[in-house]
Amino acid sequence: MKNLITFGCSFTDNDEEKMVNGKYTEPHKTWPVELARLTNTNPICKGRGAAGNFYISNKIYETIDTSEFHWNNSVVMVMWSGIDRVDRAVSKEEFHLISERRDAVDDWLHSGGYNPIQKHWNNYYKTYHTEEDSYLKTLNYIIGVQEFLSNRNIPHLFLTYKDIFTDYYGKHKRAKNLENQVNWDKFHFPDLWCGGEFGGEYEWVRDNNLTWKEDNEHPSSESHRKFAEYLYNLDECRYLFK
Repeated sequence: MKNLITFGCSFTDNDEEKMVNGKYTEPHKTWPVELARLTNTNPICKGRGAAGNFYISNKIYETIDTSEFHWNNSVVMVMWSGIDRVDRAVSKEEFHLISERRDAVDDWLHSGGYNPIQKHWNNYYKTYHTEEDSYLKTLNYIIGVQEFLSNRNIPHLFLTYKDIFTDYYGKHKRAKNLENQVNWDKFHFPDLWCGGEFGGEYEWVRDNNLTWKEDNEHPSSESHRKFAEYLYNLDECRYLFK
């Protein structure tokens, strides 16, 4: 059985059943679980809520060990996250604010999602952040991952959690050569009734009038299931599993 290894943010992460206020919550299943069922593959989900593209690319390098995952037993699908999200690799020894985190997992900080240290992220965005810098970094992450997977002959397909490119593509002179180096044939952007060249899962769910979780920001389990069925019927997706 092949492995379906997926990376991304909360649109890829799967919430397990857990105890909240004395009651067990329903698991929230995202598209990788259903796609693995449809393709008869073993799901290995490495998504994480609020993750940015630095974390995602680093997690790919950390996970793919060619002695275990290689061209004849693995397929990789990456759902790239928000370009302006920032990730920081930290440790308890070096980062004194780590005790203020709600979810001290893997010693990573993410600017997206819930942030108990929000005031420090506010200072970063006010002082250092620029859209061009974020865009250049994301293009570098994508190119690096494409080369990494291609050099190991690992079949892969890239998606986005929502449209992350329209506001950036073709608008920065220093990004032109990087944009040309990206193999856009390895991306799939859904065709949308509302138009747009770079749609992601968010736009696809909205375009098809599907349902959302209570926060009205994340697709429901049912919408994820239908998105997986949509992916399964794509020629470029079927090709990955042959």
